[in-house]
Amino acid sequence: MKRVTMPEHVQPVRIQRDDRTVVVGVDGSEHSRMAVKWAADEAARRGSFLKILLAVVKEPKNVPIWYEPGSFGLSPGEAIVDDAFGLVATRHPSLLARVEIVEQAPVPLLTGASRSADLLVVGARGRGGFKELFLGSVSDKCIQYAHCPVAVVHADPDDLPLEAVAPRIVVGIDGSLGSTRALRWALEEAQIGSASVEAIYAWQYPPIGTFVLTPAHGYGIAGREIVDAATEYAGKWAPEVPFEANVRFDATVPGLLTASKGADLLVTGSRGHGGFKDALLGSVAHQCSRHAGCTVVVVRSLVPEGDFSATAPCDPGAERSTEDVRPGDSAVRTPTSSSDRGIEHHAARRGAE
Repeated sequence: MKRVTMPEHVQPVRIQRDDRTVVVGVDGSEHSRMAVKWAADEAARRGSFLKILLAVVKEPKNVPIWYEPGSFGLSPGEAIVDDAFGLVATRHPSLLARVEIVEQAPVPLLTGASRSADLLVVGARGRGGFKELFLGSVSDKCIQYAHCPVAVVHADPDDLPLEAVAPRIVVGIDGSLGSTRALRWALEEAQIGSASVEAIYAWQYPPIGTFVLTPAHGYGIAGREIVDAATEYAGKWAPEVPFEANVRFDATVPGLLTASKGADLLVTGSRGHGGFKDALLGSVAHQCSRHAGCTVVVVRSLVPEGDFSATAPCDPGAERSTEDVRPGDSAVRTPTSSSDRGIEHHAARRGAE
């Protein structure tokens, strides 16, 4: 596998143990340019190192408008990453960034890189050299197989209204451990960006004829318990973050999409639980990432659903120089604390009644 690495921005980068990394995938499309801008802004907020990756399986077609074949001594792939690099340098001149061109399919490259990243960023849609490489499908696969939270960018950060209001983050909760991790991520992000957080629990009565173990009114009671537990959790974990939690009588996806209108970020877990198959946060995450009007962050479970990166010719992190290697270059496995299980406990208790 051939790897082309361009120089780091500003100064040589030497990743230290306490540094963080944001990875963004590019393909030359307009949506990937949006993803680069969002990823650069996020890395700047976090004080993170930014890695820009271009996967090449054939000559890229979505080259920058300024590029002409043979001009500047650049290949089409080099023109794409040079353009992305320029976007970062323009927005955040002091941000440490690195670009890489890798002869590998997008999904194994990005999911492999996610092993040592704190956040993976992709565009909501894009286009590679093949029809099946629409970034919409790539983002779906990244949500399923990545080893870190995945951000799917829908809007150009430059097109967002400049209003003197605090950013707002909406997070979906359902009482599962996965949604508790999503809530915790949203609170941490709010601390970084001085944002407020609104947690949403959406529910509906069971369809007529559905066999359920509890009376229908139990769903409303369980929802209130979940919301109360989320409020208590937020007060303990991030008391300085403006927080509210609400119950919505609606299907999960429409409820979250409606609540996230005008929000800066929608956060979901990668999987959860509910009364019905279509209420699983696993499917909710995919549907929200496709239809939301704002950037969606899917907080991955500790154990991905399979390991797509294992099908790659090699781990993208395996060939990095020691200057780029982050100690413990694998997915971080943090023991689950008892507080993380608090919200899940309420739902489990209600289901047992």
